[in-house]
Amino acid sequence: MSKSNIMRKLFIDGFVIFISIFASFSIENYRESSYEKEILNETVITLGDEVFSNIEYTKEHLMQVKNVKYLTDQIIKRFNTITFQDIYDIHSNNPFLHSITTDGDIKYIKKYGEGETLIMFGSWIAWEPEDVFFQSMLYSGKLLEIKNKKLRREIESIYTKQEERVGGMAKVTSDNNKPIIDWFLNKQNSMNYDISIIQVFDKYKDQELKNYLKNKSSMLSQRIVDIENYLQALQNVVQLISTDYKKLD
Repeated sequence: MSKSNIMRKLFIDGFVIFISIFASFSIENYRESSYEKEILNETVITLGDEVFSNIEYTKEHLMQVKNVKYLTDQIIKRFNTITFQDIYDIHSNNPFLHSITTDGDIKYIKKYGEGETLIMFGSWIAWEPEDVFFQSMLYSGKLLEIKNKKLRREIESIYTKQEERVGGMAKVTSDNNKPIIDWFLNKQNSMNYDISIIQVFDKYKDQELKNYLKNKSSMLSQRIVDIENYLQALQNVVQLISTDYKKLD
């Protein structure tokens, strides 16, 4: 075999080995890339499930806050004539006081005692959406792997700015309730005999209490707008996820 043929054979053999190694690396990289895409896909789908859960939670929460405002507005509107039976009837038809069962379901309260009577005036409705999986994505870096910038911005927005806004307004409502609760308790404590919340309201309601309720109603109006905006943002994210990501069999 001539020297040129030997060189040609060595070159061809080396080229074949190179191609084989390159193909092997390419296949392995493809497998790793496909696996990573599957992991990200499942991660985003799971996040979508959390967002969907928050949609259902937010719809219920929004209804509760609207019902708080409705009762508050009715008390203001009929301040001099409304009775506690009226208040109880309004709440029974537009409930917001509730407990959580051992199964995690909401059970609305429609039997009223002294405690429930006071809370009728001072209810603010806690804000507790789910964010466990978002926090997991945030700290693992998976959030940054989402290529769709619009989707990533929407997710970041609902879990940071918008949730903080809604949560902040919930706190404002809670803070605005303190003077209302204090008004009732101060009236009770000023007496040298037992007097119920109903009796306090019937005998001693005044412009001060009415002003506190009007301020609460005003804050609730803004809170409702923020919750509605948040709910729309959640629905936008679910739509984007359903478009870009599919459940894997």
